[in-house]
Amino acid sequence: MKKTNKRSKRAVSLLLAGSMAMTLLTGCGGTSSGQKTTEAETAADGSIELSIWVHETDSSDEGKHYARLIEAFNEQYAGKYHANLSQIARSGDAGGYDDKINAAISNGGLPDVYTVDGVTVAQYADAGAIVPIDAYFTEEELSDFNPSIIQQGTYNGKLYTLGAMDSSVGIYYNKDMFEAAGITPATAENPWTLDELTEAAKKLTTDSCFGITMSLDAKDETLIYFFLPLIQSQKSNILSDDGLLADGYLNGEATVNVLNWIKTMADNGWVSATPAENSFELGQAAMALTGAWEPANLAKFPDINWGLMPMPKYDANADAVSACGSWTFAISGQCAEEKKEGAAELLRFMTSTDAAKGMYEANSMPPSRQSAFSEIPAFNEEPLSVFQYQLANTAQARPVSINYAVASNQFATAVQNVLTGMDVKEALDQAVTQYNFQTDTE
Repeated sequence: MKKTNKRSKRAVSLLLAGSMAMTLLTGCGGTSSGQKTTEAETAADGSIELSIWVHETDSSDEGKHYARLIEAFNEQYAGKYHANLSQIARSGDAGGYDDKINAAISNGGLPDVYTVDGVTVAQYADAGAIVPIDAYFTEEELSDFNPSIIQQGTYNGKLYTLGAMDSSVGIYYNKDMFEAAGITPATAENPWTLDELTEAAKKLTTDSCFGITMSLDAKDETLIYFFLPLIQSQKSNILSDDGLLADGYLNGEATVNVLNWIKTMADNGWVSATPAENSFELGQAAMALTGAWEPANLAKFPDINWGLMPMPKYDANADAVSACGSWTFAISGQCAEEKKEGAAELLRFMTSTDAAKGMYEANSMPPSRQSAFSEIPAFNEEPLSVFQYQLANTAQARPVSINYAVASNQFATAVQNVLTGMDVKEALDQAVTQYNFQTDTE
């Protein structure tokens, strides 16, 4: 592949948010010359000290869950391992989690284990900031994880991360409105096509209610997370299989089809291009295309009688594909060799069945493991059984690519350009041009 080294360095520089990374990295998959491995420290009781960073503070239920897990780990492994937890909030200032990770990659201050957003696995792996973990887990252990968890954590044939939680996207619908309109909802095993969804949205649209809301005003990861499955449903993607080329993918026929559909929905007023906050919850939209986090919000609106349908597929000949992916745990590229067994044991503990169950209790997100699903009653019946089915059968990860962030951003920009009047193909061709410029890809 031509320009691979240059493209890799360019993508990592975006990840590190600074030109310093360009001079520190020695090449694809290499570690920076400024990095150093942590030393194996021993506590007073003889246990090996391990450091772990997470992206949530103890002000959130998820952060409290991490703290409880570390306390339990230290109790179980007393005299052998002792984990020291640092909880760092994600924020836009210099003290934010991402900033600290990126700075530590450059200056050699990474912890032994830390949380990594699933979509950044390729960048971290390519920078040498995380290391493969295949050798520490058996095939039987890995078989319990949702297939998508393995997919999003695998880069160049090696597994780098595992998580305790997953995510999914579906269509929430107002049962009372459906009944009044005589509409039969789709089931997990038989999702609607886009034509069927369009007809339902058209039928449900009134002067005071949109047929569906789809967060079309978003300018971030939301848009690709929601709509990539419709592209994948057509057996395509926004990047080539090697994760580098956008031409013919980001502006390919499948992506054009999806943006044309979005444009048709908005132009006809069946979906709002600028939706009001909580429009579905307040009865201003009959359906909502959104994620697994929505039930926690719906709990604040007890009057709505809601159900859940699966992600639609493009047409009758298309595959059923659904979204997935969330935060994961990784072993640092700076972890000392003699500490890696302990780091792997800590990672195993943080992604156990009990950890995954506790994560659902903390933040309502679907677990990463099938064994955890079986122990959470809510996922064994409607409506949440839809998400369990999707994560076990139709989930497909976003591209594991060093250039993914650029492609995602350009997709979001293209959607906004289309909604403000630009021709679909022109908007996507422009997105590819910008992608090529930012990644030095031709």
